[in-house]
Amino acid sequence: MPAFEAMAQHLIHVGAVLYLICFLFRDQIALRTFAIAGDFAYMAYYFTATSSPLWEAIFWIIPNMGINIVMILLILRDRRMTTLSDDEMSLFQNLRGLSPGQFRRLMKLGKWRTLEEPVSLTQEGQTLDQLHYVLKGDVEVDKSGRKIKVDPAVFIGELAYLRGKPATATVTAGREAVIVSWAHQDLRRAIAKDNDLSQSLATLLNADLAEKVARA
Repeated sequence: MPAFEAMAQHLIHVGAVLYLICFLFRDQIALRTFAIAGDFAYMAYYFTATSSPLWEAIFWIIPNMGINIVMILLILRDRRMTTLSDDEMSLFQNLRGLSPGQFRRLMKLGKWRTLEEPVSLTQEGQTLDQLHYVLKGDVEVDKSGRKIKVDPAVFIGELAYLRGKPATATVTAGREAVIVSWAHQDLRRAIAKDNDLSQSLATLLNADLAEKVARA
């Protein structure tokens, strides 16, 4: 028993070390896992440090552990890929930087279309209320009478969305083009509640815009 009691006295140090280690991780799962391990060590110490358990301290450790366990489960759910169609998987692979959870949230807001005839997605000088992504098909850009073809896998209307300005060109998607569109108000409502999604989407749109400028 003396040896056990001596070992039990070190549990508080074990818990402290585990807590210090957890803050070395940027990954939330690793951080919270070590925090839970530290809580276990603290709980064991509070059970054995005195002749009777320190119930007040144990009481507050339990909800802390519960919160970390729940958050780990939520993070794992957010990272899990659900069954996607071929087009959705292609879009996810193109939108680098989005987590599976962020992608799912965007997909709930998006409207998919396969065009039966050419459709003008933007009109030069007119305001827009939707952001588009052309996954497949022909795309023609007409800016002040100068027409160019661009490759698919491209955002359309990102400048209007980011800065609230009218379209700088008329963009037409060809027959059989595959497009997903998001209403501006739906996107802004979603990113207002999710700062990580807001930053990831802004990064994607700015990168797409920079690439277009570089090609121009």
